Amino acid sequence: MLVSEYISNDIAAPVVVLFGGNPLRRDEVIGHLKQLGDITIYGTLSEEEGLAKIQSLPKVDLVLIGGRYSAEQRRRIRKFVAENRPITKISEPGVEFPYETEAINRDIRLKLYLNK
Repeated sequence: MLVSEYISNDIAAPVVVLFGGNPLRRDEVIGHLKQLGDITIYGTLSEEEGLAKIQSLPKVDLVLIGGRYSAEQRRRIRKFVAENRPITKISEPGVEFPYETEAINRDIRLKLYLNK
């Protein structure tokens, strides 16, 4: 069974909303992100689902925008986050840095202050 979220036992753990497009890739990304430390990850499969998830949560520390999103979708997501969650950080693999697992991990660790 493919994973769509990973919930930390620590209610103070950082919260990540992952914008993806493929259930298999979402499962893979959640699998490697949960190894970074105490973190909660919600994986979504569309822009609409991701924006709704952000609105539904009491806090979101980071939004990770996957590689399948167009420049226009990215602009809308960034705008929504800036207007609704101004302190939330954004990670854009393939735009800000190479779309590679280690680069993604490094960016998430840096932005969420994870020391692992």
